[in-house]
Amino acid sequence: MGKVTGNRSKEIADLGFRIWNLGILNPQFQIRNFNAVSCLLLSTSILVIAHPLLSAPGGWAAIYGGANTDRAYSIQETRDGGYIVAGWTDSFGVTDRGRHRKVWILKLKPDGAVEWQKTYSGANDDEANSIQQTRDGGYIVAACTLSFGDGDLWVLKLKADGTIDWQKAYWGEYPKVVESIQQTRDGGYIVAGKIVFFAPKPSDVWLLKLRADGAVEWEKAYGGEKWDEAHSIHETRDGGYIVAGETWSFGAGKNDIWFLKLRPDGTIEWQKSYGGANGDGAESIHQTVDGGYIVVGKTQSFGTEGRGGEIWDFWVLKLRPDGMIEWQKTYGGKGWDWARCIQETSDGGYIVAGSTSSFGGGDFDLWVLKLRADGAVEWQKTYGGVKEDHAYSIRETSDGGYIVAGETWSFGAGEGDIWVLELRPDGSIVPSCDFVRDTSISGKDSTATGSTTRATRITRDINVSPIDTSATVRDTNVPARILCP
Repeated sequence: MGKVTGNRSKEIADLGFRIWNLGILNPQFQIRNFNAVSCLLLSTSILVIAHPLLSAPGGWAAIYGGANTDRAYSIQETRDGGYIVAGWTDSFGVTDRGRHRKVWILKLKPDGAVEWQKTYSGANDDEANSIQQTRDGGYIVAACTLSFGDGDLWVLKLKADGTIDWQKAYWGEYPKVVESIQQTRDGGYIVAGKIVFFAPKPSDVWLLKLRADGAVEWEKAYGGEKWDEAHSIHETRDGGYIVAGETWSFGAGKNDIWFLKLRPDGTIEWQKSYGGANGDGAESIHQTVDGGYIVVGKTQSFGTEGRGGEIWDFWVLKLRPDGMIEWQKTYGGKGWDWARCIQETSDGGYIVAGSTSSFGGGDFDLWVLKLRADGAVEWQKTYGGVKEDHAYSIRETSDGGYIVAGETWSFGAGEGDIWVLELRPDGSIVPSCDFVRDTSISGKDSTATGSTTRATRITRDINVSPIDTSATVRDTNVPARILCP
């Protein structure tokens, strides 16, 4: 679908939003949800939405940053056709107490120009890992904070212009690391990550269900006797949740992918591990239109070069609704290849993004694979310069292209800078972008089997307390530096 202009654009966008709301409020409508989070993982695509016509579909790469390190972990196309980006900055907000990381949110126009940009911070390090546009047109942000707790969850509910609607830190006895947040059908939010205990028990998967005002509805931890952590969560069409991460407590090897299918109240419906003799883990999951699940992560057990335990490769598993494996494939080369995000696309295939040291022109390059429904590679490209460049989030856009966010050390103004690329449906940008390279690998079938696990530790009361916080909000003034006009 092409991009349209004027009042017709607004009418189509409004219609798309009404249909999206209908699908959220009534699970019987199988509308593909455009409301994507940080790769995380919280995506299916909305089918009806429009951009203002500022340029041909796809085709730009832009850098945002200052003299120090800046990084984006999450990106999403917004209902006005622009983009919302979340991460952290070391370049702005330096105080007399030294340099600290600040949550950095940028609202971009469809052509990559900055609409608004703000930092949110206290006196110590704070960084955002996940952002999602909410049904009221604002945004929900999940961050880790040292300013308002000793390594605690920090949630910011923002208005459409980036001003704060409400903000809360969730304090408790133990530090917590948040990876993923999603607005739920009831207007509340679900948060996933890990809770870090003291010896001898290292960490558990940690979930927090919030009401619309940020009050705690329920919280749970799941795990065994070793390290267990969640990287991605997605609300399923039955009102429950699917959680993906890693377990050192269960499975066949050093660490395995761990899936938990939960009921709406957080109780376990089923749980499985997937892996081999070495290290394996999941980074991103979501439910597919057939009721199953697609997951991407990393594997040392089923490497494409046959050197299990030495290198990481991309690992993609397509699961049936009961968690049984439909197909599984690894993608990689002789170096380290690490996938961080996957999304089912509107044609029934999948888009995958991560980092590669096997291919490209630098130490690490962004690596994007477009897969068909059976996991076969449709196209594949690297993006990068002579240093390290990484992708952390990718989403399909309403015109059939893709938006990617991460960091670049090859083209930055200082150290690492935020890098955003808008790709055409075939992965190209424009001919002037000489940092785009084709790769030529094919997927290799892997042989993992799903094993039922039994979480021996399910804690219902960790006693986190939501505390109102008072972040300092500052405008920044970084222009978009377009690499390929």
